[in-house]
Amino acid sequence: MKLTLQTDYALRILISLAQNPGQLQSVQDLANRFSVSKNHLMKTAQHLSAHGFIKTERGRKGGLRLAMLPKDIVIGNVIRKMEPNLEMAECFQQGEAGKACQLLPSCKLKGLLGEALASFLQVLEQKTLADIAS
Repeated sequence: MKLTLQTDYALRILISLAQNPGQLQSVQDLANRFSVSKNHLMKTAQHLSAHGFIKTERGRKGGLRLAMLPKDIVIGNVIRKMEPNLEMAECFQQGEAGKACQLLPSCKLKGLLGEALASFLQVLEQKTLADIAS
């Protein structure tokens, strides 16, 4: 399984904010620090803000800050909110797209991959931003 670039950026932003508690950080400064596009980071920051992980302040002295304590930000929750699609195979898809596999219903791969995904997320749900930002 590979996380999207947006999730990677989201985790970088959160870690950076946790390492500098209370300090506003601009998207431009973060983009420079990570050597990534300011536009991509801005979109990611908007998603983090919409899901309540960060607060944004506009203006010349504005920037980003955590909306809650690092110990209250569960990494599994961040992954679930940032990843647009955790479907590991076509058979996970809803509707007709998920019924296209010729091996269904006798294939047990969907169950195995579902179990692996659940285990992956369970590990991430046991860790907080405080655990990974120190």
